Amino acid sequence: MMDKNTLLLGKVLAEVYRLQSNSDIPCSAGPERIYGLLNGIETEVVEEIENIGFVSEAQVQAASNILNEFHIDDEKLAELNGFYDIESKLEAAGIDRSAAIKIFTYFLAAGRFRAVIGKMNSNNSPIECKTFTMDKWEK
Repeated sequence: MMDKNTLLLGKVLAEVYRLQSNSDIPCSAGPERIYGLLNGIETEVVEEIENIGFVSEAQVQAASNILNEFHIDDEKLAELNGFYDIESKLEAAGIDRSAAIKIFTYFLAAGRFRAVIGKMNSNNSPIECKTFTMDKWEK
């Protein structure tokens, strides 16, 4: 059985999705998800909550430390060829690609590590880890 806070969160998300679907803002939820969330359909609520995702402060700090190695050392920065060069360090810190994408996008939005993150746009990076820009609707 769902607790009341989870049910409430599902309903709030449904209202946000309903507003998005009735406007020009892209909406990731289809009508069945919106209906399910609004009406407390457990399957829809549980699945939506599980898909929210979470990036911990420890992950953000670890990524910051990794990128800072290149940020403070021009020689290391010049040798950085792309995401594959730091992927093992990120993984060792518990940061998978999806979390790295969120963190790097967050850093760019804050104006942090621009030169280092700019080096990711290379052939030495997977396609999803080349650029980290926010869409208009994410701002």
